[in-house]
Amino acid sequence: MRCWIECLFKDGKRGGFCWHCTKITHPRRAERHWLAMAVATLWQVSVGGEVDANLPISSLDDLPPTHVARRNFKNSVLHRCLSCFRRGFLVIKAAVLNRLPLPQGSFFPEPWPTSPPQLHVSQITLSTA
Repeated sequence: MRCWIECLFKDGKRGGFCWHCTKITHPRRAERHWLAMAVATLWQVSVGGEVDANLPISSLDDLPPTHVARRNFKNSVLHRCLSCFRRGFLVIKAAVLNRLPLPQGSFFPEPWPTSPPQLHVSQITLSTA
């Protein structure tokens, strides 16, 4: 969970809303500002998640059978190039700049694993020494 917390911290600070640049000292104003950032974060992540869920998984089918990307892709794990937060920001910004309707977004949870991870527990002994 630490990686999620650190990514969210980055999005809330320098990566997204620049909270560290505000000079807010009054608690009520900071409270309203944090509420607005929370709602905006939820909106951006939902828009970015919807776009991410609709992206094609791979374009390997279009490549020749001997292409180097096919050999490298066999044992690799798919990673996001952009976070859902950043992708949502870019999609919303593009809609505003192109004077298009604002996207609403929705959440698409990732599927649960089909089998639980195998745990191997060895015998644990406690010594009094």
